[in-house]
Formats: sequence, structure tokens, C-alpha cells
Amino acid sequence: MKIRSGLLADSVALTGDSAHVITIADTFAAQYGVRFSASSADQGGESLPELVRPAATGRFTVPIRRTYPLAEAGRAHTDLTARRNRGKAVLLP
Repeated sequence: MKIRSGLLADSVALTGDSAHVITIADTFAAQYGVRFSASSADQGGESLPELVRPAATGRFTVPIRRTYPLAEAGRAHTDLTARRNRGKAVLLP
């Protein structure tokens, strides 16, 4: 089985342990030993406290590379697909 390079591989490398990474979007998570969390009515938000706690204590931060006015959403998308951003792009109202 070939493992793709990309965000999950980079995230595991940066954190040093796949147990520190969770994804809600990449269905190849198991190939990296990463937990895949999908929304379902059965979960009832059980994992929300586990995910929110690090953010509430300041131990989890998200690097924001750039903000865009909502009117420039197309430009934000273009920059993201061209990989011009290292960090998250945020659309502002």
C-alpha cells in the first residue's frame, strides 16, 4: 500500500506522533495511524470536549497566514489551490 505525501504526513511529522493528529476530511487517515472523525447522529458530540480542551487552555493554536474580505473569496481560493499560503486563510465578513 502506497502512502501519499501531504498534509497528514506533514502533520504526523510535525507533531512526532500520529496520536496527536485527527482529521475530519482525509479518509486515508488509517494509513498514517491518524484517527478519522466523521460526524454522525450516533456520536452526539462526545469528542467535542476532547477537541476543545487544548484550544481553551492555549495549547492548541492555528497559524493564520492571511485574512481576506469575503468579497475576495475567489482570490483566497486561488491562493490556496496555488499553495501560496503556509497557514490558514480566513474569510472575514
